[in-house]
Amino acid sequence: MQPIDKQDTKYGKLLPLSESRAPLQKIVIDCHDLTVTHRRLLRVPWFLLWMSFVQISMYPIVNGCMQRRLICKPELMHEYWRFFTYMLLHADLWHLWINICLQCFIGVYLEVEQGHWRLGVVYVTGGLCGGLAHGLLQPGLSLLGASAGVSAMLCSHVPHLVLNFSKLSHRFWRIAVLLILLVGNVAYTVYHFCFNDNLNPRISLEAHLGGGMAGLLCGFLIYRQISSESRKI
Repeated sequence: MQPIDKQDTKYGKLLPLSESRAPLQKIVIDCHDLTVTHRRLLRVPWFLLWMSFVQISMYPIVNGCMQRRLICKPELMHEYWRFFTYMLLHADLWHLWINICLQCFIGVYLEVEQGHWRLGVVYVTGGLCGGLAHGLLQPGLSLLGASAGVSAMLCSHVPHLVLNFSKLSHRFWRIAVLLILLVGNVAYTVYHFCFNDNLNPRISLEAHLGGGMAGLLCGFLIYRQISSESRKI
């Protein structure tokens, strides 16, 4: 009788137990890595990055002819694209810089926690309503700049906080920053109206209010309660 090798049988050679488990463990680890990578990619604020990139890129290439075709003019309200394209234009570098900084500072946490399309809907709806409010209340003046969309994002923090207050990190700091931005914006607008007669630059109060109200209402309609999983990584 021949001695039996623990690793050899009549039907082939057996693999050690640790080696047989290795492929399954590798598959599980690879799937976990893909899931983690996917979740990290989703948490990048793609909408704000692309919007900021387009706004910055358009500033040096827009000439007078392009501006006349893209700016929001109340007498041309039947040209519907103007209610979006005016948000891509800015009067000067300071105007561009302020809006880019504000929208990135205000919107990054919102996009990460609420998702790309929800923030995009709030931003675009704010711009649309801001353009409509300006066209109806200031029919003799043209409009450009992303301030209505920025105001919409700022005011949409209110429904976001109401729906997810207990789940948000640094929630009291968020409330403090939100109040500082709101009070600072109101104080600067009042000062500019009272002492500069709203000239150089001219602030469209109608667009700001229209965008802010749209962001507030739209946030309550489409924002969701975030889960603990959506806040990880």
